Amino acid sequence: MKLKRAYQIFSIITSFGMLLVLLMGAVVTKTDSGDGCGNSWPLCYGELLPTQPKLETIIEVSHRYVSAWLGILVIILAIWAWKRDPHRKEIKILAGSAVFFIVLQGLLGAAAVIWSQSSAVLASHFGFSLVSFASVVLLALLSFEKREDPFVARVSTAFKKNLYWLFAYLYAVVYTGALVRHTGSSMGCGPEFPSCSGTIAEFGSQASIHLLHRIAAIVLFLWIVYSWYHARKHYRNQKALNKGLQFAALFVLLQGVSGAMIVLSNLNLFVALSHGLIISFLFGALSFVTLIVYRK
Repeated sequence: MKLKRAYQIFSIITSFGMLLVLLMGAVVTKTDSGDGCGNSWPLCYGELLPTQPKLETIIEVSHRYVSAWLGILVIILAIWAWKRDPHRKEIKILAGSAVFFIVLQGLLGAAAVIWSQSSAVLASHFGFSLVSFASVVLLALLSFEKREDPFVARVSTAFKKNLYWLFAYLYAVVYTGALVRHTGSSMGCGPEFPSCSGTIAEFGSQASIHLLHRIAAIVLFLWIVYSWYHARKHYRNQKALNKGLQFAALFVLLQGVSGAMIVLSNLNLFVALSHGLIISFLFGALSFVTLIVYRK
């Protein structure tokens, strides 16, 4: 029992740590601190701890070191989870996913420092971090599962496919949001909302990228609300499913509000960070929903 409790506490700590890494990564992007160490990696200007660092250097170095420590915690959690439940397929998948994607995003971050990367490639960095974060969160949630009341949702094949496609679409929307940040398109439509005063006719312009993300986000909102309504109507007795979609609907609403506030506040840093925080919660909620309909 004590070992189980220790695992639960460790998985929760690692989950919050991953959330911190996501937020620190957003700070790096929002403050243009990605070049805070020049093209030096893993050292910073050839030093372990740079002397007389500028603010952007402090932000970049802090993100690197916290990410490195969390990488170690994720690896420990994955090994612990694998040994704790060696016969559960989903545990093996989640443990492997958590490690693979945190290593992948770390390597991508290093490549971005050493070699210049396109905005399209850099935008995938946040998505990989989210997958690792969601995998860690699900490992934590499954540790609280009771044998007599497992996290399983029995739904029709059609609705299951709907939820799978919804999750895949969410990842695409996350990518468009990251693309907005890395192309500097956050104000691509000007200071107005919901109107867009930019040049949307030119493909690849900041206005077109920003507007694409807005449209994709609206479709996501409608899709999640529909799925929540469908679950309440046809699967009211499936508590885990309804709770997961209820939280997803709440987070996607808050995500839309925070997105509008980014424009109206003229890129306020704290509003932008809340936008990244909420999408992490939304991704986690839909990851949970996808998992429980996948499980037998």
